[in-house]
Amino acid sequence: MIPIKTFIFDPIDPVALEYARKRLDIVEWTNKEIENYSIAEAVIVRTFKMTRKIIDQMPNLKIIAKHGVGVDNIDLDYAKSRGIIVTNTPHANMNSVAELVIALALNCARKVTFAHTMVKKGVEKNSPFELAGFELQNKTVGLIGLGRIGTLVGWKLKAAFNTKVLVYDPYTTESICKKEGFIKCEDLDQVLKESDIVSISVPFTKDTENLISARELSLMKKNAILINTSRGKIINEKDLYHALQQNKLFGAAIDAFAEEPVSKDHPLLTCNNFIGTPHNGANTKDALIRMGTEAVDEIVRLMNNEETLSKII
Repeated sequence: MIPIKTFIFDPIDPVALEYARKRLDIVEWTNKEIENYSIAEAVIVRTFKMTRKIIDQMPNLKIIAKHGVGVDNIDLDYAKSRGIIVTNTPHANMNSVAELVIALALNCARKVTFAHTMVKKGVEKNSPFELAGFELQNKTVGLIGLGRIGTLVGWKLKAAFNTKVLVYDPYTTESICKKEGFIKCEDLDQVLKESDIVSISVPFTKDTENLISARELSLMKKNAILINTSRGKIINEKDLYHALQQNKLFGAAIDAFAEEPVSKDHPLLTCNNFIGTPHNGANTKDALIRMGTEAVDEIVRLMNNEETLSKII
């Protein structure tokens, strides 16, 4: 089988790149030939936008392999109309994202970033009162969304800290939650009112836009932590800013902002009880290798007339 001509539009891990070189006829993002879109039969993309205009320049394109999970940088409807397969790597980054949720929860609960900033500026005594945090042990965690990542977050927190885990997800069942040792809640408000830590793991849709705004924030405990590692615009950032400024929450952390890359002048970054990270959830060596190699594998399967495993369309 002749290797398929594959364009890699974004840098990928060197291990994954070498894996691709052995299996595909690749054109790397650093190659001038990448401007000649017409020869592409397959593409691997991370953040590169596969718009209608770009797709139209690729008459031989058979597959768009997303290096990651979210496919909002791909015009799915147009790809479908052209008969182009779109795949992603839904399992590759879930552990990395889940571990970041826990890292952010611990950081917020123990005010690690704020403490570091104070040390850099100079402190006159140990254990200053304003750095008093709280333990995660035996607390209540609320999961908004029980997909792969949400489930893994719940497992890890329950195993490590003996947390009670509440779940709000209209698409899951009570039996699934019970099997995992979680408690299903039919009402989002219940999760917000009862949880010490709320973690959001849902896709961005018209139903989840501004899912957490002023009303929902007002329901949360004053000593609660809110974490979003999914997509921007699910939390209303202006409302969150006001809640943090008025100390209506203990803390919050966002890995996905409404506008990215996030500006250094974003108002939330002025809050000592806030942590911002630049969509870094899947950015581990381990996950980058898995995402890269799994994207390559999907193209190889197509090349060998095999069924792709993570087909979106």
